[in-house]
Amino acid sequence: MADGSGGWLRYRYRHIVVDEAQDLRPAHWKMLRAMTAPDRNDLFLVGDTHQRIYKNQVTLGSLGINIRGRSSKLSLSYRTTRQILRSALNVLGDETYDDLDGSSETLAGYRSVLSGGVPDLHRLSDWAEEREAIAALIESWGQVPHEQIAIAVPTNQMASEAAYALAQHGIRALEIGPDGPRGDSGVHIGTMFRFKGLEYQRMIIAGVTDGLVPRADVQRRRTTDPARYRTEMQRARSLLFVAATRARDSLDVFWHGEPSPFLEELIRVRPPVAA
Repeated sequence: MADGSGGWLRYRYRHIVVDEAQDLRPAHWKMLRAMTAPDRNDLFLVGDTHQRIYKNQVTLGSLGINIRGRSSKLSLSYRTTRQILRSALNVLGDETYDDLDGSSETLAGYRSVLSGGVPDLHRLSDWAEEREAIAALIESWGQVPHEQIAIAVPTNQMASEAAYALAQHGIRALEIGPDGPRGDSGVHIGTMFRFKGLEYQRMIIAGVTDGLVPRADVQRRRTTDPARYRTEMQRARSLLFVAATRARDSLDVFWHGEPSPFLEELIRVRPPVAA
């Protein structure tokens, strides 16, 4: 590989493993391509475009990374139950997702080895009532370790407000920052973005309200910028999908006012528990 001065540099690595491949930018891929020589086992990529939560859509072939005919699909989940998985898949709706190389991808045949209860849906009149209902639910779980319980919300302010509400009930909460939970023990609380790669015994997703999931400004682009609207709606669905699939044993979804349109199928199949 030329270094620009007439000399030659060796490739830095023989093999590179890439996780969360769907969230890398073109510049990341160009750097990775330059770090290992094209060969049979040069790059090992793991990714799922259904979990893409950033604006990084690429076609790997155009970047010198050939995956066509070399990929395998993993369709068996060991993290969450089939009941939760089925509900999470419903959140994705009929959106079309790419395979990182210009073709479409599907989760048809995706299944779980685990079984459990269906997700519980909770409709409350306002955000304050949501917080109180969440605290009561956590109190009812008794001996479940608090670090195995998580609450995902749409905004940082809602995370802080939820943590305060739990503190009023004597429940310690840890907000998740860019580097993970800020402490050792307590209920983990953060925006949906913060839960990528994590998993919990019991998962709560709160504030899944129209105007928050997706955000109101996304909905307004429906007529003014249809292309961006479709992209942003897909990202919002993926974000909710990621949050839902963090659950191992149970999933509880809360909202106030009008529910997110992403919940329409879930509500149709399983009516919510009213306050």
